[in-house]
Parts: sequence; structure tokens; C-alpha cells
Amino acid sequence: MSTTERIESFLADVADWARDEPGVRAAVLIGSQARSDTPADEWSDVDVALVVDDPAPLAWDLAWVRRFGEPEVTFVETSTVGGQPERRVLFSDGLEVDLPLFPVELWHRLLADAEAADALRRGHRVLYDDLGAADAIAALPHVAEPSRREPAELLQDFWYHALWSAKKLRRGEAIAARRCVEGRLKWLLLELARERASGDTWHDERFAESWAEQRVIDAFWLSAASPDELGAVLLGICDVFDAIAADLGLAHPAATAARARLVGLLS
Repeated sequence: MSTTERIESFLADVADWARDEPGVRAAVLIGSQARSDTPADEWSDVDVALVVDDPAPLAWDLAWVRRFGEPEVTFVETSTVGGQPERRVLFSDGLEVDLPLFPVELWHRLLADAEAADALRRGHRVLYDDLGAADAIAALPHVAEPSRREPAELLQDFWYHALWSAKKLRRGEAIAARRCVEGRLKWLLLELARERASGDTWHDERFAESWAEQRVIDAFWLSAASPDELGAVLLGICDVFDAIAADLGLAHPAATAARARLVGLLS
């Protein structure tokens, strides 16, 4: 059975199961398997949102999951949207599936959420519907791209945490410093880079390689093998951030003072 055939077989089984399961009100394929832009490839999983009366029993009962195949690895995490239990499954034949469980009331509220509505508009396929979900999704209004933080605010945030990282490094808290450098500072760099990007920059850091400048992509690969190297990585990220800010005409007094203090801390 090909991968496409396996996925279609799984989706048909989910539709049949949802139709027979009293507590399940809707099942909707979302994510890359339902999108036409940035569609699924050989590395993609299958995301099916399940709208249910009560998520708890399904979250912790594996009997229903085994109807679709034998789980090799499975666990529950909190869904990115809605903060609900999401059963993640890798079946023994290699099929990878995410099954977020949304209570009915929350599902209706999510349809009014800009991020969730945008994801549904980008692609979905209703597998089972006892709620009028198809009509509700079809009636979703167009929502403009969410507003971004003011670039000047990004500058303040970036330089504050650049200095914070340097102080932690000087104190000997290299793990805390690295987490901030590798996490928050690189994320803020990407946010600033969006200001110069053309096209769709949707989905956080996903697909950033298609719209971010090469210098931004290269900065993400700056990494330290030891605490001694972390200061150089921090300065390298600051260099790229500084250059983009200058290109955007965002020179700010705080940046000049912060950079001088940063160099002092790292010297």
C-alpha cells in the first residue's frame, strides 16, 4: 500500500469511527494534507481535529486509536491551538498522526479566532460532521494577517535580552544564557526579518527558508559548542539584527548604548 493509499484508508476509517461513536461530533482534516499551498510531502504527518463532547476519555484510552493501526509510539501533549489534549501517534507502518480533541463549545469559539480560522481557510476537509462544521467553516470571513509588534518595540526587546544573556553568561549561568540566545533572540531576529520579507510569512518559523534573507538563515545556524563560544554567537546574531534594523531605517539610541554595554560584558 502506498503512502497516499494508507492515508486515505486511515481517513476513511476515522470517518466511519466518528459516525459510530456517540461522543464524536465532527472530524476535520487540517494541516499540510489538506493544503494546496505548502502541501504535504513525504515528511508530513496527518492532522485530524476531533470535536467531541468530552475530550478526557478519548485522550487516555488507546482502544479507539488501535482501530486505525498498531501504535509504535504514542503520547498526549497540549494542542498549540486551544490548549486541549492532543493524542500523537506513530503507527508501526510509519504513519504519523496528530489528533487534537476539542470540546464542542471551544470549537465554536475557535472558529472566531483569527489564527485558527486562517489555518482552516488554508485547507481543510470535513470527514464527518454532526455540527454543521462545513457550513461554519465555509462562512468564515477573511481575516487580514495578524498585526505585528512595532519594530521599535522589537528593538527594545532584543537589546534588553541580549544584555540579559551576556549577564547570565558572565555569572556562569551558561545554560540560561544559551536558551535565551538560541530561543528568544533568534525568534526576535526572525520577527524583524518579516518587516523586509515579501510574500506570505505565515506559520511562525515554518517555511522561513522561503522568505527570509540568507543572512538571517545563516544566523540561525550560529551555535556554540561551549560557554566560551556563546559570546561570539551572541555578537554574531546582534550584528545581523543591527544590519536589518539599519536597512529598515530603525536606528535607535537604545541599540547603540546597549551594544557598547554588551561588548563590555563579553570582553
